[in-house]
Amino acid sequence: MNVNHLFLLVSVAVGSFAFAGDEPNRFLKNGVTAHRGNSGDFPENTLPAFKSGIESGVDWIELDLFRTKDGKLVVIHDTTTKRTGDKNLNVIDSSYEELLTVDVATDFRNRTGKSLQQCPAERIALLEDVLRLIMRQEKTRLSIQPKMDCVADAVGLVKRMNAEQSVGFNDSDLSLMSEVKRLAPEIPVFWDRGSDTDIDADIVTAKRVGFGSLVIQEGGITDEKIRKIKAAGLEAGAWTVNDPARMVELIRIGVDKIYTDHPKSLLAIKHWLQPREIVCDGTYAHHLQGICIDDTSIYWSFTTTLAKTDLSGKLEKQIPVADHHGDLCFHDGKVYVAVNLGKFNDPKGKADSWIYVYDANSLAEIARHEIQEVFHGAGGIGYRDGAFYVVGGLPEGIQQNYVYQYDDHFKFVKKHIVESGHTHLGIQSATFAHGRWWFGCYGKPAILLVTDSDFKLLGRYPFDCSLGIQGLPGGGLLSASGQCEKGKGCNGSARVAMPNQSVGLKYMAADQPD
Repeated sequence: MNVNHLFLLVSVAVGSFAFAGDEPNRFLKNGVTAHRGNSGDFPENTLPAFKSGIESGVDWIELDLFRTKDGKLVVIHDTTTKRTGDKNLNVIDSSYEELLTVDVATDFRNRTGKSLQQCPAERIALLEDVLRLIMRQEKTRLSIQPKMDCVADAVGLVKRMNAEQSVGFNDSDLSLMSEVKRLAPEIPVFWDRGSDTDIDADIVTAKRVGFGSLVIQEGGITDEKIRKIKAAGLEAGAWTVNDPARMVELIRIGVDKIYTDHPKSLLAIKHWLQPREIVCDGTYAHHLQGICIDDTSIYWSFTTTLAKTDLSGKLEKQIPVADHHGDLCFHDGKVYVAVNLGKFNDPKGKADSWIYVYDANSLAEIARHEIQEVFHGAGGIGYRDGAFYVVGGLPEGIQQNYVYQYDDHFKFVKKHIVESGHTHLGIQSATFAHGRWWFGCYGKPAILLVTDSDFKLLGRYPFDCSLGIQGLPGGGLLSASGQCEKGKGCNGSARVAMPNQSVGLKYMAADQPD
């Protein structure tokens, strides 16, 4: 995908999404369904996965349902416990007491390499347990997928718990979904369809039976199918989508509802597809040096202060740090900051270059790594494919910039050359995003350098991202800026920009994406 196509694809997507108002007693409407809960971060169909889905702010969580031989409604996807558990029991031929002997977090631990301490044993949940969880709040609802003929039992339980307004049902089985509408017409049904479905026939059936949504296997979705579904007054959905680029494509063509194992990522994509400026709360003694993000937070380096905000810029935590902290990047729950303790940009190399590592949650310092190979002072840092890349100062007269590669333990690997021409004080900010390196440099004008993954120069542009540049899910980048006013301190903000072949990056307008 070329840069202009990516820019056009994401820009068109912007108008298709807006978060629902966050008033009390109102369910969210953001089009994100946590498939089997937040199953990318927790064992699928378990209470921790459902709790995490709710906490992330999705409008729906989804689960799978079987009935045991003793009549219990249990939450599990497969007919047996073999795939997810540490023993193989047939669900419908087992009692609930027997099923409770299975640790259904086993497969998740094996796939992710987590220890038992990091991911404790989990037992198969009852539907009523999940309903109680759902009914403690009024933001997220529960979609129930019966994997056998247990609709009457499930609807009966929902009614006994007065949970009709908090649930929906989904499945591809027409008879089961029709039974839901017969027993409880007020409960919404999301009719799951395969990739090769006859959408015209499906629309006729859905309108006749009273289904409000058609949810198509994502590989079979086309613009035409989505147009037909929406023209019929139905909601258009997709299952199950875990690739960020595909998420953007589906949002662009108007898909209303996306099932995903990674709800936080999808919510972040939808958040960053909107034109916005984020202003960091507070004023600081020194100027902004860099930014980085995770799914829920922005981290700001103000030279002698490290700040953490939510995605709207609301301050959550700040700590004083050594002078001077530069650019930063996020990886695996940690924030890595390029730190220079010596004389930056001295031709004789009197810099003292380090990487300081902080816990992203608490901002507690957890490690320091010496990187004296960065001869003229560490300025920027980025992460890609198991390695860290540090950039920094560049004395006058030198026509190349340098990128220093380290492994994940900060053992020096290689010095890369960027044939960039001279940039004032070298490179100050760095990020790898969308298949390219993006480097921000000081100067009048400030300069953006774009290279391929091997540091071959692709473009040099008059665009100022020297105070921070961060790749975003969905195709954009977050570019930081800041000002200092004598006697009042320094501030920072960031705006979403899109790749543009002519000018490198172009800010998204608040009123009209372009």
